[in-house]
Amino acid sequence: MTLLLLAILAEHKYAHIVLLDPHNEYGKAFGGLAEIVNVDNLQLPFWLLDFEEAVGVLVRGGTAQEQEAQAIILKDAITSARRRFAAEDLTSASITVDTPMPFKASDLIRLIDQAMGKLDNPDSSAPYLRLLTRLESLRHDRRFAFMFSDWLVTRDTLAQIVGRLLRIPVNDKPLTIIDLSGIPREIADIVVSMLCRLIFDLALWAEREQMPPVLLVCEEAHRYVPASPGVGFAAASRAITRLAREGRKYGISLALITQLPSELSSQALSQCGTVFALRLGHYLDQHFMATALPDAARGMMAALPSMRTQEAIAFGEGVALPMHIRFDDLPPDRRPRSESADFSKAWQSDAAGLDFLKEGIRRWREQSRGPTKK
Repeated sequence: MTLLLLAILAEHKYAHIVLLDPHNEYGKAFGGLAEIVNVDNLQLPFWLLDFEEAVGVLVRGGTAQEQEAQAIILKDAITSARRRFAAEDLTSASITVDTPMPFKASDLIRLIDQAMGKLDNPDSSAPYLRLLTRLESLRHDRRFAFMFSDWLVTRDTLAQIVGRLLRIPVNDKPLTIIDLSGIPREIADIVVSMLCRLIFDLALWAEREQMPPVLLVCEEAHRYVPASPGVGFAAASRAITRLAREGRKYGISLALITQLPSELSSQALSQCGTVFALRLGHYLDQHFMATALPDAARGMMAALPSMRTQEAIAFGEGVALPMHIRFDDLPPDRRPRSESADFSKAWQSDAAGLDFLKEGIRRWREQSRGPTKK
């Protein structure tokens, strides 16, 4: 993937590429060409979530009936908070629960608290208390600072947030790498859903002739668009599937990368115009790819389990005919962090000392990849 992207960027210095990096592999591979967005500098305030995503973050515990009650309370509170922010705007009456209008988490807490105070029966306060407890917990959890810090809502920053993600303007960095490895696992899928939705919504509503084409590269795509409908966060699956199905109408292309093609949604794969199939050892993955290969390339199936690193079978719109190819070598300084540990070399010396351990623990506790701030 790094080789393909570098080849694209070499020819198109005003590209707009967004790469979802779940394991912090690509940060060093593109040098100054990439804007690196990680948990230390990420700003995706809570108000950017649509209603379904907000429910996914805040509604926890209880029976299905209790969760439904929490969702209704949350819908009313978010709508009121958005309209309050836009109170002086003549369009405030048209604002819905999904309108990307800013509000503070503290305002949302106050509105839920006020609604609970108006109850006639105190016994019905349980869903309100659950929401308030969850909100307070997230506000004071450092892992969620990129989403719940009220300092993120001093003004309407939607243009700056989307502009940074989509490289509008490019400013000599045509690639955005979004490092998801530091984001809490419980909301990582929701963040992916939000990012995909933001890209699609901007392309949907912006001036079609002026909207620059965008390529979204999704690593470990089977996590977000799984074959089994009950696995993962449904909104993320729908967002990526919508990009695969409708994105080309609005200038959005999608690159799906997976090591487990049999676990990837067949609906999403069917929308892929060009496929690079690398070595596949499992018979389920081989069978899955056989259904995607054109009849003229079925004879290449026998090579899938024995191909070497950097070899692939390429077919689809991007190549004239199905072919067996070998990718060029990447310079060492352009390679992503995807190599396996070299046990035989590493175990020849005792290089990891106490300082390494202390620094690792400090980063772990502070949820930060950077050096100590002085």
